[in-house]
Amino acid sequence: MQKQAELYRGKAKTVYSTENPDLLVLEFRN
Repeated sequence: MQKQAELYRGKAKTVYSTENPDLLVLEFRN
């Protein structure tokens, strides 16, 4: 599963789309 477009960037997390439209990648920062 590859990260594609960045959909959202907040203080704590970034949300990316994937090649599967039903799945997202959440990246948490601290």
